[in-house]
Amino acid sequence: MKKVIKKVAALISVLAIVTSFVACGGSGSNAGNASKGQATGKTEGTDKITDVNVCIPTVYDLQDAQKVEDAINKITEERYGIHMILSFVATGNWQQQSNLLLTGSEVDVIASFITPLSTYVKNGQFLALDDYYNNASDAFKALWPIEELKGTSIDGKIYAIPNLRNYGNYFGLNIDEEIAAEFGIQDGQKLTMEDIDQFLRGAHEKYPDRYALAPQGGTTLIGQWSWDGLGDEKYLGVLPDCGQTTTVQNLFDTDDFREFCTWARKWYQDGLIMQDILSNTQPWQTLIGSKKAVSCFDNYAVNKVPGMIRTIVVDAWSASNSYAALSYAVNANTKVPEAAWKAMEILYTDQDVSILLNDGIEGTHYVKNSDGTISFPEGKTAADCGYGMADLYWVTPYSGNAYPLDVNGSSFFGDLKEFNQKTMKSQGFGFSFDTSSVVDQYTACINIMDKYYGALMAGTVDVDSTIEQANKEFEAAGLNDIIAAKQQQLDAYLGKN
Repeated sequence: MKKVIKKVAALISVLAIVTSFVACGGSGSNAGNASKGQATGKTEGTDKITDVNVCIPTVYDLQDAQKVEDAINKITEERYGIHMILSFVATGNWQQQSNLLLTGSEVDVIASFITPLSTYVKNGQFLALDDYYNNASDAFKALWPIEELKGTSIDGKIYAIPNLRNYGNYFGLNIDEEIAAEFGIQDGQKLTMEDIDQFLRGAHEKYPDRYALAPQGGTTLIGQWSWDGLGDEKYLGVLPDCGQTTTVQNLFDTDDFREFCTWARKWYQDGLIMQDILSNTQPWQTLIGSKKAVSCFDNYAVNKVPGMIRTIVVDAWSASNSYAALSYAVNANTKVPEAAWKAMEILYTDQDVSILLNDGIEGTHYVKNSDGTISFPEGKTAADCGYGMADLYWVTPYSGNAYPLDVNGSSFFGDLKEFNQKTMKSQGFGFSFDTSSVVDQYTACINIMDKYYGALMAGTVDVDSTIEQANKEFEAAGLNDIIAAKQQQLDAYLGKN
């Protein structure tokens, strides 16, 4: 299979889709407990070399990907008899490209990403992994105890392995650190929406030439707030209040949604938000970095952003599909299932392979620091160093054995592991909605959601009248059928778990 490496313009929209995924694991130069050759037992000197195609998302043009692949194969061919063919697909092209790859046997190991895991399984695209897991190495099982894999299981069978990232998020305001200091706001400070309103108005008065509030993605203030779509990222039936209820509701009828949209509407009407937000194409980093904006809403864990402080409005919580939203699976059409699983174990447990895959080649793509972190070479960034995957720790199979970037600190992976352990989970954790009984209604309601959700979240339309109109259209299109089906499935799931 030819390597697919394509450019993509914006990272933020993808981060919103996947709730700002960030990798997690151990810490420092000895980040993980895995050592050389721990995947499935050494097979050094083997005569048989099996090709395994591995497909991973990226947001950067990885010009040196072949060099990294060659370095990885010097290890995997000798230790395991595996030759890995790494294919990196731009996140903007992921859904279409990955579905094409899964129609045949050109890919063996692939990220389950953007498309819900339940959809892949319903379509027969992924292998059940229970037998492989039961025979996996102790090193692999230590990373993923069986109870952890409920989040990537469908109908009691394991279909994917989570990658290492944050499984929950704080929701709050990112602020230019210099301006935050002027207003006495500190990193990690807890704010109410009233506090944010006061800050935005003060910032707008002092810096009238900047947007007080930039969109997180291209056209909305933030992709999600405090509602759990139960594996459905169109939010056609949700658990509000950070998933701390088991009653499925119409999102547009929840207090959570109405409150956020009401604030957004006030800020839009008062000029705190760009008036052409629905046609914006610039990510918030660009807007704030170029002094065109002061702040933006974001969802995040313990990773840092240079030049920014992060406040908290909604405490950290984990949606039902948090484990499954980005995980790794084996193509049901693979011709080498055993080798594909062996490759999975290698990617998760071999430290040498993990460092190469996640960080690249030392001296070329990164330099080591005395504290156990790494930096991009002087004058280089993730975008132009030739292999910027160190900035994408949240997307690879397992980054906990690699080195953390300097901006995140030497204890980053350990801090992230602790964050995951403490994060509050939705009551529907591990549940994934199957739309097969309401396909027609679901398709019709997606169109309605796409028509109104973004505008309401951006504050560009009147809240009450727009929700009233949307609900009329939802009712005619069968949203109540979707909610009833989702509630029935959730009740059954909770009864079994």
